[in-house]
Amino acid sequence: MSSSGFDDALGIVEQLKKSVETIVAKTGPSSKFSQDLVKRIGEMQSKLESLADTDKHQFLTEMKDKFQHTIGRIEERIAQHAHIAQTYSSSILTAVIFLLVSVFALFGYKLYKSLTEKELKKQEKLKSKQAKKAKKSN
Repeated sequence: MSSSGFDDALGIVEQLKKSVETIVAKTGPSSKFSQDLVKRIGEMQSKLESLADTDKHQFLTEMKDKFQHTIGRIEERIAQHAHIAQTYSSSILTAVIFLLVSVFALFGYKLYKSLTEKELKKQEKLKSKQAKKAKKSN
């Protein structure tokens, strides 16, 4: 392999390593996806080392575009999952706020109802006292 071809191979491998490190950092090292990705890359590296120099160059040129496309799709999926997680957490927050407002509204309604009942009883008691006074004075 020529010096330029070897440099291309190293550049591709370094770019792949950086992309994998980013993906593993985002998904977590213990995720099945990360473990599967690392395993596949190891298998491809073994295959690359077993090829002849001319086959290595051809293999690398074919795989470069595939890697870039795959990494782009993976980054899109990670962004989608991050958006879903953000939506999920905001939904939970909205539900909790709704629940708190509902509880306060229920207690407010009960307090209002209790106060109005007390006021009605007080007025009825006053009316009955006035009616008794009116009967005594007659």
